[in-house]
Amino acid sequence: MSNFIDYLKNYSSSFKDEPFNEVDSLIFSYLSYLHFTHLLGKTKIKDLDLKNNLHAIVKDSNKNISFIKAVVKSPRYQDIEIIHPVEDTNKEKEKQFSAITFLLPTNEMYIAFRGTDSTFNGWKEDFNMAFMLPIPSQTEALKYTEKITSLIPRKFYLGGHSKGGNLAVYAASYLESNLNNRLIKVYSHDGPGFIKEFLTTSNYQNIKQKIEKTVPASSIIGMLLFANEHYKIIKSNEKGILEHDPFSWLIDNNHFIILKELSDGTIYTNKVINEWISNLTKKERAIFIDSLFSVLNSTNLTTLDELSKNFIIKIPDIIKAIYNLDDVNKMYLLKTIKSLITCCIRNLKFLI
Repeated sequence: MSNFIDYLKNYSSSFKDEPFNEVDSLIFSYLSYLHFTHLLGKTKIKDLDLKNNLHAIVKDSNKNISFIKAVVKSPRYQDIEIIHPVEDTNKEKEKQFSAITFLLPTNEMYIAFRGTDSTFNGWKEDFNMAFMLPIPSQTEALKYTEKITSLIPRKFYLGGHSKGGNLAVYAASYLESNLNNRLIKVYSHDGPGFIKEFLTTSNYQNIKQKIEKTVPASSIIGMLLFANEHYKIIKSNEKGILEHDPFSWLIDNNHFIILKELSDGTIYTNKVINEWISNLTKKERAIFIDSLFSVLNSTNLTTLDELSKNFIIKIPDIIKAIYNLDDVNKMYLLKTIKSLITCCIRNLKFLI
């Protein structure tokens, strides 16, 4: 079965002949993971220097090489222009933001927001979504969208994969009405949701019908927190958390292969996590998350990949860091873990 690399190799129709589709959105969203800040002015995709653009924040370089070679050679993508790449990471502000804009030959544009890398700093900002609105990257996404749309008076799409999809929805929700009228659609590719309060705002309700969300059957990231927009369930050739990888999403011609329902494991995980979050106050969520990342940072590692590889040898550091938490933080940490275990047990019926 095909993925978006096969689509790039085989789907040669121009955007003027075949209109923009959901697979195009995923491709632009994934392109935002590459580092383009060295580009000056407008650069056509066909003119990209492969050596300079092969450095991506994701770890599988072989997939990235195949992806970039395919997009550069694609007749559909060759003449698309790349403008205004931005990367802004600030550890003190717990911010990790990146965006880029693509000018389509149809006098439209696609503004893409990058998802999270594997650094603790990036994931800390993601976890902050459980109690904070807006997080710094959401604020930056709105500013970036306002800037680009004021400079270029085109109709536009917003989109992203993972956290990038969340940023696209947030930015769309707070656009002025004149910009909202130019907004065509918002794509969230397995992007997490929001705290409940956001979903009741008129800002969100006014653009909800423009949101197109896609999640794989075993989605974990895309089902975090709360969302009330309709979502498509798409087929992946991976299992579990690995289904978050866009390379695994299966495509038929110019659209995703659609499934009827989420996996039982995803339904269970979604119920557990959302019930768990709902049972905690914002203060409890904040203290738990701060304590958790304080413990992770005590390992002197910086990424989840490093933690995965060194977890066993770092267990003593983790135990020591938990022991050294002050009494209040330790109490909240243990209380929150106990609440999670209770939610796991209470929702076991969804696995039966």
